[in-house]
Amino acid sequence: MDVRQTPEYANYLKLLGWETEKIKGGQVFIKKFPLIGSIIKVQRTLPPIPFTAIERIAKKVRAFQITIDPGFDPKVLTENGSEKYIKNYQKFRYSVPQISFIPTKTLVLDIDKTEENILESFSKNKRRDVRAALRGNLIIKEGSDKEYIDLKKKILLKKFILPFGIDSEIQPLYQAFSPEKIKILIAYHQNQPVAGTIILFQPPKAYYWSAAATKEGKKLLAPTLLVWEAIKIAKQKGCTRFDLEGIYDDRFPKTKNRLGFSKFKEGFGGREIIYPPTLIKTKIFFPL
Repeated sequence: MDVRQTPEYANYLKLLGWETEKIKGGQVFIKKFPLIGSIIKVQRTLPPIPFTAIERIAKKVRAFQITIDPGFDPKVLTENGSEKYIKNYQKFRYSVPQISFIPTKTLVLDIDKTEENILESFSKNKRRDVRAALRGNLIIKEGSDKEYIDLKKKILLKKFILPFGIDSEIQPLYQAFSPEKIKILIAYHQNQPVAGTIILFQPPKAYYWSAAATKEGKKLLAPTLLVWEAIKIAKQKGCTRFDLEGIYDDRFPKTKNRLGFSKFKEGFGGREIIYPPTLIKTKIFFPL
C-alpha cells in the first residue's frame, strides 16, 4: 500500500481540510468550497481505476475538478508505465496535463541486504560522498517538526522567498503520523542545523518525503549522510524498500526544476518506477 492510501495520510489531509471517501482500491479526497462546489483528488489508487465510482462521488459533492494520480501494480503495468489499464480515461473525458501534481517517476532502493551491499549499490561518487560525510564533523540527531520548520524557513529567506505555508504543511504531517511512522533527522555542524529530512514509514517501504539543506550543509554533503542514516533507520523498522519520492520525468518538461535533486538521488541507484501520467478533468458539475 502506498503511503498516500494509508489512514495516517487521510488524517493528514483531514487536518488540511479534506474529507475522505473509500472506493475499491483506495481513497478519494474531497475539498469542499462554499457555494462553488468541490475538488477531488485520487492518489496512488491501485488499478483498475474505478472511474464510475469516482464519478458518483463527484456528482454528489458537485466537483468542478478531479485529479487522478494512478498507482503502480507490477502485475498490471510494465515498468515503462504502460497505460493499458487506464485506456478508457478519454471515455470519461479526462486529459493528461502538462505538469504532474505528485511524482510520476521515482527510484526505489532495495535495502533488504547488508549495509555494505547497499553502499556498494550506490554510484562510485556517491560512495565517496558518504565516506567523506562520515569523516566530517556532522552530527545527526532526531529532530522535531519545529526544528525542521525553522530550518526550512531560514533557507527560503536566504533565497529571498517568503516561507508561506511551511507551518501548515509540516505540523499536520507530524501530527497525523505516529512516532513509529515518521522521523525527522537534522544534521548539525558546529551546533548549527545545516540540513534536515522527513522520512515516512509504511513497511515494507520507507519514503524520503521532504528535505532541506543550507549552502554549507550541501558543501559538507549533509543531505547524502541524511539519506544514508535514513536508510539504516528504515532497515531497523523492517522496511525492505526505500522510495526516493520522485525524480524528473521527461513526459512533463515543465517540471525541469526537478532535475537538480534528480541528479542527487540517481547516485543512490535503485530501480526506476514510472507511474502512469496524472489525469485531470475540470468543469464537471456547476453549483446550482
